[in-house]
Amino acid sequence: MKQHDFYYVPPENIDKNTVTFSGAELKHLKVVKRKRVGNIVQVVDGAGGAYTVELTQIDAKKAEGKIHKKTRYLGEPNFQLTLAQAIPKGNRFDLIIEKCTEIGVSHFIPLITDRTIPSAGEAKLKRWQKVAVAAMKQCARSVLPEIKSPQALESVLTGKEIYDFQLMAHPDETNKSLTDTILEQKQKINHLPRIKKGILLIGPEGGFTLTEAAKAREWNYNPFSLGQRRLRSETAGIVASGIIMELLDNSSS
Repeated sequence: MKQHDFYYVPPENIDKNTVTFSGAELKHLKVVKRKRVGNIVQVVDGAGGAYTVELTQIDAKKAEGKIHKKTRYLGEPNFQLTLAQAIPKGNRFDLIIEKCTEIGVSHFIPLITDRTIPSAGEAKLKRWQKVAVAAMKQCARSVLPEIKSPQALESVLTGKEIYDFQLMAHPDETNKSLTDTILEQKQKINHLPRIKKGILLIGPEGGFTLTEAAKAREWNYNPFSLGQRRLRSETAGIVASGIIMELLDNSSS
């Protein structure tokens, strides 16, 4: 499937046989890509649905298409990774959202730590959601990753969500690699039929404080190192997410 053939249409604009395009996706379809009645396009609804659609109507206010084929969970991993990443300065969190959506991350938690300068308002959250939509279409995924409101580290540590394992980028005296840490965790929980959910903590520039790291260990977060070179925060999040998805994505596709 071609990258430019993918469009995002939320479930409320899709019925049994028809897809209705509006807003930004209508402009992209009509003005940018100059699609015509009879053209075939690919649609994802962000909730796991993917559709092959023949355009049947295009006008100034909307476009419609007839559904020829439906697919569930196109491009989706069987393993769900939550990335709790300290919010970096500027717009660098956009890059984290974009690349980690492509990698297969399912949930994002913008993280506020002792060394984070809180600057994420409603406008940034909306922009991150737009970035996630574009990345979902670009990499042919069918589920739109969830981007939660910014949370303090303490809230994440004490949250009620249950994960098969919990990881934290923070080298300690063992200096254990991420790969070794994951394989060790897999051995500890090999009684599970499949490892389904995990969470990854990535700190800010300068890393987590010693107090934060100790608190995370108390909540059973396992520290790991990404090697001898010091990575920027956004680089660490992307690299670590890629390694985890490579080792734990049980998808056969």
